[in-house]
Amino acid sequence: MGSKISNLILSEPSDESSSFGETSEFDYTMNFINFSIPDDLLIDILSHVPASDLIKNCRLVCKDWKSIIDGHSVWKLKCKRERKNIPSIALQNLPNHYYEKIYFHNPYGRNLIQNPCGEEGLAKWIITLNRGDGFAIENPPGGADPVPQQVGSQSCFATTYYPCMKYQLIDLLANGICEEILLAETTKIEIGEWFAARFDCASEYHLYVALLDENFHDHAGTLQEYIVDDFYHEFKEEQWIGREWHPITHTFENVGRARYVYFRHDGKDRQFWAGHYGSKMTGAFVKVIA
Repeated sequence: MGSKISNLILSEPSDESSSFGETSEFDYTMNFINFSIPDDLLIDILSHVPASDLIKNCRLVCKDWKSIIDGHSVWKLKCKRERKNIPSIALQNLPNHYYEKIYFHNPYGRNLIQNPCGEEGLAKWIITLNRGDGFAIENPPGGADPVPQQVGSQSCFATTYYPCMKYQLIDLLANGICEEILLAETTKIEIGEWFAARFDCASEYHLYVALLDENFHDHAGTLQEYIVDDFYHEFKEEQWIGREWHPITHTFENVGRARYVYFRHDGKDRQFWAGHYGSKMTGAFVKVIA
């Protein structure tokens, strides 16, 4: 099967004289020639077209083109060419726009936390406690070792003498994650971050992450009603001991009912000193591995 294309051909000027007895340079006749492009060739051609043009322009050409662009083949080629992370899980029936979502969101194996190191200040985070001197952004971190190189930034969040707490709520489906992928037995959700204390002040740090089901909506009831699985970590450091960065990681399995990830961390110093002598955190991450 091929897609039929109408190509406008302008013929050579006629040898016959015009009504004025001369051959006009504008005496052209227009002919339409219909021909078909094999679908495989058309798919390959369209896969080189910018994504915005595919959506806004190419889909409007004809029904055949719309059907091809709304299918999987063009977007699968674009994903492979631009090295998007395609799940290794083989689905028997691909959901609509499967590869298109992967192309635009690249959600698998990518960090879904926004602004994980504070390079954009407190943007993207919801602040629930910000007492004392509040959160500060430090670059480099004060009173602690440099942030480990694998984090990719020397920026971090620093807390104060009253608890400082913030969170992000990640909508998995809105980020392009496919329900069928979440339901697969081998799909996992990895979470974690790095934390540290100052060398000269005792402090504490807490991390809480919950997978929430489809019935959860932000600020609707309590988290406990919607929890699929959760994880909690607490760490207390004594004075004159801290300054080293510690990684904390956890892997959730059997994530089929999860539709949201609630990621919250908090910290404070334990000696009630003015300034930012509390725990520090950076490099937060949430990744769907499929």
